Amino acid sequence: MTKKLTQIRELIDKIDKKLIGLLNDRAKLAQNIKVEKEKLGDESIFRPEREAQILRKINSLNHGPLSEKHLYIIFREIMSACLSLETKLKVGCLGPEMSYSNLALIRYFGSSVTTSFESSINNIFDEVDSNNCHYGIVPIENSSQGSIKETLDNLISSKLSICGEVNLKVQHCLLTKAKSFRSIKTIYAHGQSFLQCNQWLEKNLPNARRIDATSNSAAVKKISKMTNSAAIASEYSSLFYQIPILKKNINDYKDNTTRFIVIGKNNVLMSGNDKTSILVSIANKSGSLSKLLKPLAEKRITMTKIESIPTKINNWEYMFVIDIKGHKDDEKVNKVLTQMGKNSVFFKVLGSYPTNE
Repeated sequence: MTKKLTQIRELIDKIDKKLIGLLNDRAKLAQNIKVEKEKLGDESIFRPEREAQILRKINSLNHGPLSEKHLYIIFREIMSACLSLETKLKVGCLGPEMSYSNLALIRYFGSSVTTSFESSINNIFDEVDSNNCHYGIVPIENSSQGSIKETLDNLISSKLSICGEVNLKVQHCLLTKAKSFRSIKTIYAHGQSFLQCNQWLEKNLPNARRIDATSNSAAVKKISKMTNSAAIASEYSSLFYQIPILKKNINDYKDNTTRFIVIGKNNVLMSGNDKTSILVSIANKSGSLSKLLKPLAEKRITMTKIESIPTKINNWEYMFVIDIKGHKDDEKVNKVLTQMGKNSVFFKVLGSYPTNE
């Protein structure tokens, strides 16, 4: 070992010692926040807008060589650990461990929260609604396959709000103990994953039977003792469940991304870069949609998404899910939402929350 290398390692050790001290100082301040909140009668547990502001500020201060992604992961875990000293936050997601929903949860909340693994999106909504979980995280749309029907149905009927969002790049792998494609007789996966990998499966495993699972990690658990079956799941699932990967990146579209939303009972305050989601139904006559959207154009508010979904009341009647830039508490946005409500038959604000865009 050279003298220079020894000196560099000694400097790293000194920095690590300082970091430990600073991290514990931050943790003590987090505990002090809890005390002050209790004095004020503030029962808010998790503040998505505050955390989004912190992460944006950290990114603005960064000059490398650590990337934005590196700093996000580091500070996400720091904030998660500090939050765990204030409260035991419980979040529901599709299970078991290492499902894509679980990975999205860790990306958004960090790994120091308590995770409640559920078997369906309906169950996640129920657990949050009944106060068994503080929040839930559910998939709402995929870049190649569109919206998740079960999530939209629950948003229509539920009183819960969207409190946040996280985009997760999905890279499907074929996990199996089989040594070749020829040996695989059955494939287990979530229904959405089959759709996202359909072309690849048709070409490479056309005769394999496809069996739906509640999640991709549940599919991996299912095949853990099978030799002629496979599962579609993430690389993390392979590591966690010790099932080999026979083929990586089998999704048909390489930029395959799933958007997840965080659901809860609390309204989220303005963060400075927000999105508002609304659900609206209009009269089934010419010009209704143009009239509905006109206030957005007049106030120059950007619409980032519009999607029609069946009302389930009458055939060929539709509701619209619309995302716009801005927060519902912003004066200009509030006026636009009020006008859109007047121009609709049914109108519901699903939530305003910090955006990833």
